[in-house]
Amino acid sequence: MDMINIGNILINNYLLKIPNGYMAIDTGYAGNFDRFCKGLREKNIELKKIRYIFLTHAHDDHAGFLGELLQATDASAVVHKDSPQRLQLGHNLSIGGCPTRFAKAVFSCMGIAGKGKHEFPAVNVSGKALVWDGNTQPLRERDIPLDILALPGHTADSIGLLSDNGDLFCGDAAMSSFPSSKRVTIWIENLKDYADSWDSMIHTNATTIYPSHGRPFPVSDLIKFRKFVNGIKLR
Repeated sequence: MDMINIGNILINNYLLKIPNGYMAIDTGYAGNFDRFCKGLREKNIELKKIRYIFLTHAHDDHAGFLGELLQATDASAVVHKDSPQRLQLGHNLSIGGCPTRFAKAVFSCMGIAGKGKHEFPAVNVSGKALVWDGNTQPLRERDIPLDILALPGHTADSIGLLSDNGDLFCGDAAMSSFPSSKRVTIWIENLKDYADSWDSMIHTNATTIYPSHGRPFPVSDLIKFRKFVNGIKLR
């Protein structure tokens, strides 16, 4: 499946070519809608060609301009069944903790800098969403060759996309950028679910992991660092 990344150093904005248009994976922080549109223009992609917006989870760096993008297009949001309620809160939940001392220090610095509330414009996706219940494959039903995977742990509503050629877009179920370590994300709501999601990714036919933060990496990295996940203590 053809893929374009119009993101930046903070977050990837993947666009997947689908029949009759594109699917955007997540958005980005609030205030970055104009940058996103500029990226589309640079790739000669019309905004109206975005047919779906796949939300990996309802966090500020993934849903920041979701409302603007939905309003500017006829796109449908593809979300986990728990995401609509979280999106209407307008902020990340503070359940869980950080897997490393370094990650905790980074979060503390964000709080000092005034970025610790992790807020985003609340979004009501009612009537504009394909809500995934975990039992069906609504994209396959629309002749889009992508499977939705449950990847809870980072958040309860975390989901990913797996293509037939082995590309797995995992959101924050794994990371390869600062300040993560050994491909582990920097916030985990439920540690058992997180470990199970790594096992799920390892046991798919995935060959390459595309995280929302950082560069793609082989699934063998997850296998290599799987034991590290077992030793995590949330802080």
